[in-house]
Amino acid sequence: MGPDYWKVSGVASDDYLNIRSGPGTGYRVLARAPNGAVFRNLGCRGTGNDRWCHLETPDGTVTGWAAGRFLSESGAPGHGNISGSNDVPELHVRSSGEVEVRYASGCTALYNPAGRRITAGASCSREQLSRAHDAVEGYMREQAGSDNHSGNTAAMEVNLSGSGLITNDRSIVTGSIRGHKEGHYALLLIGAGASCTGSIDHAPGSVGSQTSSIHCTNGAHGSAILNQNGLLTFSLTNGTAGFVKF
Repeated sequence: MGPDYWKVSGVASDDYLNIRSGPGTGYRVLARAPNGAVFRNLGCRGTGNDRWCHLETPDGTVTGWAAGRFLSESGAPGHGNISGSNDVPELHVRSSGEVEVRYASGCTALYNPAGRRITAGASCSREQLSRAHDAVEGYMREQAGSDNHSGNTAAMEVNLSGSGLITNDRSIVTGSIRGHKEGHYALLLIGAGASCTGSIDHAPGSVGSQTSSIHCTNGAHGSAILNQNGLLTFSLTNGTAGFVKF
C-alpha cells in the first residue's frame, strides 16, 4: 500500500492540487489541496507520471484521486485521533464489503469481506495489528448474529452450483462449491465419466482469484482457478481442460 499518509508537494506556490472523482484528468474535481495538505493513502495505480493515488482526508470528509507526482510520504497529521479519543482501531466498511481498520497514528489495515487481512501499512505495529484483528472479528460476530447477513461473507452458507464444458470434446461438466467456514469450501467437478475434488480457502467472490489443486477418480490430477466473477477454469495431467460458470 505504500506509506500510510501522503503530503501534497511540488505544486506551484500560487496553485492547488486537484482531487478528482477518479484516477485521471477526465474525472471531475471534488476538492483542491495546497502544498503541505496531508491525506490518508488508500492505494495507488500506475507508475511514474501516470501514477494516480486514492486519497482521503484524515477526518474522512473527502475521498478522491490525485496525481502521484505531487505526493510525497508523510507522517500522520498532528491534530490527534479522528474520534478525539485514544489511538483505537476505527472500522470503515467499503461498498465492496472489504473492512478497513484505521489508527490515528497512521496504521491502516485492509481485510477482505470474510475477515482475512489483505494488507497493512508499514507503520503498523504487531500490537496494532492484533487489536485490528480483534476488532474485525468482533464486527464479523456482530454481523453473524444480526438478521441481515448480506454484508458478511464469513457468516454465509456457501452453496453454489454451475455448469460448463470440457473443451476437448465439448461435453458437459457440472460443478459445486459447498461450505460455511473460511478455509473450508469443498469443490466438486463431474464430467467425462469422472469426478474431481478440491478445496478453496476463501468464500467465492471475496478475493480476486484463487487456485485449488484437484484430484480425480480416474487418476488424473491438476489445478483449477476461480475468479471473482464465478468463472472456474481447470486443466488436468491427462490433457483434459474446461470451465464451469457458477
